[in-house]
Amino acid sequence: MEISGRVYSVTNKTQTYLNLGTTNAGLMQRIGELEEEIQGYKKAFENLSDQMQPNLIQLGVDNSNYHFIPARVTVSRISGVNNYIIINKGSEDGVTEDMAVISVDGVVGVVESVSQNYSRVLPLLNSGYNPSCMIKNTRFSGSLFWDGKDPQFTQLSGLPSHASYSIGDTIVTSGFSNTFPEGVLVGVVEEAYKRKNEVDNSLKVRLFTDFSTLREVLIIRDSLHEERVKIEKGVSEK
Repeated sequence: MEISGRVYSVTNKTQTYLNLGTTNAGLMQRIGELEEEIQGYKKAFENLSDQMQPNLIQLGVDNSNYHFIPARVTVSRISGVNNYIIINKGSEDGVTEDMAVISVDGVVGVVESVSQNYSRVLPLLNSGYNPSCMIKNTRFSGSLFWDGKDPQFTQLSGLPSHASYSIGDTIVTSGFSNTFPEGVLVGVVEEAYKRKNEVDNSLKVRLFTDFSTLREVLIIRDSLHEERVKIEKGVSEK
């Protein structure tokens, strides 16, 4: 009985290990669903604040403009200056250029190009990608850039000289672009400085996303993206 019990235990543990891949994929799918729910709740509370009509509020994902597509990193090039990431979802899965990409910890980057089954992502660790971000507490905004050195850090530059901030402040997306919604986590302020010959302040930011271990991501599909792009170009919907 003791031997058979041990055999059963080993077999059970082996089966659990083999199921880890399936479980991980399922967890990312569930995270995507939960993110949609969170966006739905945010939208509902915005409606409550703007309209002050509780009877019009419907909690849930139907109120969300954002939908999430889970994907897996297949190629990660983060040792250079102009880095990129390849993920295993493409046009067949509804992915298009300029879609935001996040991890469970924060911002990853933006979709640069798409094939049928894969997408190429410009990560924060690319000197040519400078998303608009802000200090969460004070809402002062600037542009994020990477200097090609330490993949754990990036810089928030272009902050006005009167901007208030503190070491330890959280940096999030500003929502000023057509890529990321407002408030997606980016990192935390570690140091403040002024670059040579510049008046504006810059902040050294420790990224929440660990690109060296990044394997699973979520692609954000915004149902109002095209409408905003058209209105910015001066083309209104009739």
